[in-house]
Amino acid sequence: MTAAMNDLTKRTKRIELVINPGKNLGPFRLGSSLWDIIQFLRERPMFFPSVDLKYSQQEPLQNAFIVSLPKNGINLWFGGSLQRLKTIECFDPAKVKLVYQNSDVSSSRTIPTFLLIYKSFGPTYLGEFKPEQNLYTLNYPGLSFTFPIPQKYNHLYTNSSELPLEFPDGTTPIASKVYIFHSHCSNWETVAPPPTSKILAEINGGKSTKYGKLGRRELEVVIAKVSYGIKLYFPSSSAPSSGSTSHHHHRQHTTSEATTTNTTTTTNPSSTATADSSITTYQDNDTDDALNHESATPHQEVEILLRITPVQDILADLGKPSRVFYKEEDKMKIHSVADDGGLSNKSGKTDPSAAWANNGGDDERDLSSVNTATDYFLNYFHLGLDILVDGTNHVCKKIILHGNIPGHYDFQRYKRCPFKLVFPKDLVETRQNPNKLLVDVESDPAEDGVPTHIITADMKITTMQNRIPWKSSNQITTKVNDETQLEQQKPVILTRGPNEQNPFGSTYLTGYSEGIVMEVMKNGYVPAVVLF
Repeated sequence: MTAAMNDLTKRTKRIELVINPGKNLGPFRLGSSLWDIIQFLRERPMFFPSVDLKYSQQEPLQNAFIVSLPKNGINLWFGGSLQRLKTIECFDPAKVKLVYQNSDVSSSRTIPTFLLIYKSFGPTYLGEFKPEQNLYTLNYPGLSFTFPIPQKYNHLYTNSSELPLEFPDGTTPIASKVYIFHSHCSNWETVAPPPTSKILAEINGGKSTKYGKLGRRELEVVIAKVSYGIKLYFPSSSAPSSGSTSHHHHRQHTTSEATTTNTTTTTNPSSTATADSSITTYQDNDTDDALNHESATPHQEVEILLRITPVQDILADLGKPSRVFYKEEDKMKIHSVADDGGLSNKSGKTDPSAAWANNGGDDERDLSSVNTATDYFLNYFHLGLDILVDGTNHVCKKIILHGNIPGHYDFQRYKRCPFKLVFPKDLVETRQNPNKLLVDVESDPAEDGVPTHIITADMKITTMQNRIPWKSSNQITTKVNDETQLEQQKPVILTRGPNEQNPFGSTYLTGYSEGIVMEVMKNGYVPAVVLF
């Protein structure tokens, strides 16, 4: 008897979901990120006791994600690239209560019959009948219902303009599935990528905290430049006022000041000694092709420059970080031992691979064990990025961009960062890349329509390496003497504990001395990029 009572209390509570065609089903809003939805489900186990994630292990970014809620009869379909909710499927209406304009569509007392649906939502165009599946689909803008048709009645609706309001035996079809999708699509099967700028602008402009946390702005794109910094674009429902302009720093005006105050600031090995010379490698039109948002949607921009932007401006522009982590050690320094016993690499910078030193760690700082100023990370989980701040000068030292790829150790720790790496057009066009002479049998779909001087977060490492105009420096280098160097042309393996703690296995790091390191998974995708 007691066991039966316990089972009864553990049953999933029937949730009430309001249908808003083309926009949302209850708390599930079209355009919401995979990260936000899973966070929402985690916080409500009483309502969503079972959550399954379905994805392709080999091509996770080329195929859709499905977050399945079997106890609630709901499937949430996300685009693989943007990780944004594109279709909501209620595959078992009997497990939830569906409401439209204060009237029940499906509940414990209401059966979603064809007659009820037609009465509740009004007349619409003739539906689609698929005799091979015995299904009739009734479509409204941003909303579809599917009705099973008994095979013996198929002939009544094949090439017919009649609605299946009632079968000859007096019964009426009952909706088996409900789909909600963007209104600009004709039906749920032909759902195209959503108008990202408009949707994110609506989310950023919303004031409701019923289903989410207020103040977490949504990113449309992050434009990154190696050894320079990043610019974040936040869609806005209204044009930014002059008083709310973000802090923009211009390198040509502040580099001299930065180099006098920060003795560790260095230039790139491939650049000249002056900061102004390194700036001219990037032209204004280099980023034009990377900005594909609608011009009608205003944006707020935030620029963060390496070795220049102070922590005060970062906090003012991005707000309070999700967490602050103090970096107490650099596990990669052993691979860059200098002649004089120092721990610096050839460029004079700390090895950027140490950006992963905060995996699974806590925030507590043992001040008794710290003799010098300690660098610290600003973790912005909801933006998909980390910023390493110099402990002495308190300026941006490194930037880590996260891809939130399933099958990676950090999956769901960070929201997917929609970054694009931009390289100087003239440098890319004039480089001599021997890889271009090879025939690429299996082309990367992420390359389609992307200019050759731009790398997107959807590309695999082989595609990225073909577009980066430099020679990889992922070898481990140890200076033997002034004349020779011992170099191992092998990637740096990154592991995060035994299989019990990390069932996904190890990854590897590859990088370029110009200021970029990339973490690579076994399937070739890049879950994290470090700019330094």
